[in-house]
Amino acid sequence: MSLQPPLPAAHAPPSSARLALGADGAALAATMGRAFVDDPFVSHLVPGRDVRVRKLPGLFGLLFKMGRPYGACDVTNKIEAAALWRPPGTWHIPLWHYLTNGPLLLGIFGTNTLLALGAMDTLERQHPREPHWYLQAIGTDPAFQGKGYGGVLLRHRLALIDAAGMPAYLEASKESNVPLYANFGFVLTGEIKIADGPTLYPMWRAPGRGK
Repeated sequence: MSLQPPLPAAHAPPSSARLALGADGAALAATMGRAFVDDPFVSHLVPGRDVRVRKLPGLFGLLFKMGRPYGACDVTNKIEAAALWRPPGTWHIPLWHYLTNGPLLLGIFGTNTLLALGAMDTLERQHPREPHWYLQAIGTDPAFQGKGYGGVLLRHRLALIDAAGMPAYLEASKESNVPLYANFGFVLTGEIKIADGPTLYPMWRAPGRGK
């Protein structure tokens, strides 16, 4: 999934990170929906800004619903920002998840459903197979972007990942985002071209790169 760039804080952290709870679902989905409304990858899958404003909370609510059982979705205290992680061995979304949530997916993507599934298949085919933590999506409400909230979330989870001696992986949605993630130890590994759509930038973080 494409990513909203988290800017490192240049001052004391504005908030702290915590595990997202079920009760946070609606607020998390709303924050992520606002964060991704102009994202190139999401815009390709859900054309029309007004349409995205309506439908993206449903998309991120679904992603949170599927990811929350793994206990790796983080938010800042007042849900100014959120991050959806997948632990090692859980990055692949099985077919039955798509089938079970078929009506929701059709409601979100409409006639672009097959295009969306094809794009996700492209990402999965190029996804690293080595055990790792996968940053599926991270976003900050536009009202709080550039104030360090995304950095708070990244430092929180990456400290746990480093303690476990594990690598991490993400796909940046813009080339201009690559240096932002490089500040957290991620290294660009290539490009992923979506058919008739944008280019994403896969980045790998070796264990302990933040130390």
